[in-house]
Amino acid sequence: MSALYRRFRPLTFEEVVGQEHVKEPLLKAIREGRLAQAYLFSGPRGVGKTTTARLLAMAVGCQGEDPPCGVCPHCQAVQRGAHPDVVEIDAASNNSVEDVRELRERIHLAPLSAPRKVFILDEAHMLSKSAFNALLKTLEEPPPHVLFVFATTEPERMPPTILSRTQHFRFRRLTEEEIAFKLRRILEAVGREAEEEALLLLARLADGALRDAESLLERFLLLEGPLTRKEVERALGLPPREALAEIAASLARGKTAEALGLARRLYGEGYAPRSLVSGLLEVFREGLYAAFGLAGTPLPAPPQALIAAMTALDEAMERLARRSDALSLEVALLEAGRALAAEALPQPTGAPSPEVGPKPESPRPRNPQGPRRRPTCGSGGGPSSRPSGPPYGPSCGRPARRSGKASSASLSPRTRPSTTARPWNRRRGSSPWPRPISGWRRSSSSWREKKKA
Repeated sequence: MSALYRRFRPLTFEEVVGQEHVKEPLLKAIREGRLAQAYLFSGPRGVGKTTTARLLAMAVGCQGEDPPCGVCPHCQAVQRGAHPDVVEIDAASNNSVEDVRELRERIHLAPLSAPRKVFILDEAHMLSKSAFNALLKTLEEPPPHVLFVFATTEPERMPPTILSRTQHFRFRRLTEEEIAFKLRRILEAVGREAEEEALLLLARLADGALRDAESLLERFLLLEGPLTRKEVERALGLPPREALAEIAASLARGKTAEALGLARRLYGEGYAPRSLVSGLLEVFREGLYAAFGLAGTPLPAPPQALIAAMTALDEAMERLARRSDALSLEVALLEAGRALAAEALPQPTGAPSPEVGPKPESPRPRNPQGPRRRPTCGSGGGPSSRPSGPPYGPSCGRPARRSGKASSASLSPRTRPSTTARPWNRRRGSSPWPRPISGWRRSSSSWREKKKA
């Protein structure tokens, strides 16, 4: 017996779940006979890329009224993979230039029974650069009876020359409701029952991939009775939802000891620390949704505290990948509890609210006495604006004599001694302080006049 996802593969475009933005243009092109020469289907795994490519191959030579019908001999042969005019190639294992040369030889052969030959290249991004170059000319000007369909999960690895010669359709991830709807149809076909919460849990674990959800469902069809959420959690090794909700509520109320006791009990029952922390993240996320008015179970904590706790648990997940034991689990819970407590504390009155971005510069205070000016000596017998205290003497313009060595930092820039000045000589009676420039010039001229006399 084949796998579940192969037994329930869609036979018509109406059975394809989601991807309405892909189905509508293709159906219109099929009805009007305006199919392109090459298509590129890209998207995550398990969302229907290869299935849509086979449906397109079935529609090319379908003998029914509304192609593809899924019941005519042509559609049945394509579904079984036995049609001579539909060639499906795994590009991951046939990615050399020799494989492309063999493909080019088969392209020129006329179709046997269908109007066109369809070549489906799965995982097309695995082709080598030389193989892409060898296929480029054929893809640019293919024979009129040939249709190419490329399927890939990494379209960014495809050369731009290939992308420009194809019609690109991007497949999206499926929602949890769409996956649960398809799982419910499968259960009705096999005569089984399941709880809605169990189907939504399988859809959430599939992460948008329908094939993964169908593979998970196949494991639970071996169990007797209706499928419940508790059976799914026990079979997959997931911690109970009620216990995780109790731990999250205890952390939100500040009862860290109670939360640690519950987590240690779950760890003793065999649940992995990463599974516990991942489940707590889901509980806090639902609490955050409920705080914002969306569907979810509320928690007694403000949204800022829930965000801080989720950030702490997310950082703990990286550490648990290296070390997964009871101590690492307890440290993760303590950090989440501390983040909740820090954000839940009320801010003091008058505290500045946190702002995002740089603060504006405050204007510099102005001097009430007016702009500051450089002190100069008074003229015309008026009082001097320069202070009379040290290092200035009683006479304006000349510093007072000091005993010993004075610091140059206390002098005015105009009267500060030069580093290359001659040292003080007591015999010559020179002063250790240089005179102002104007006074020095006057003394030099008077000395020259005395020398001439």
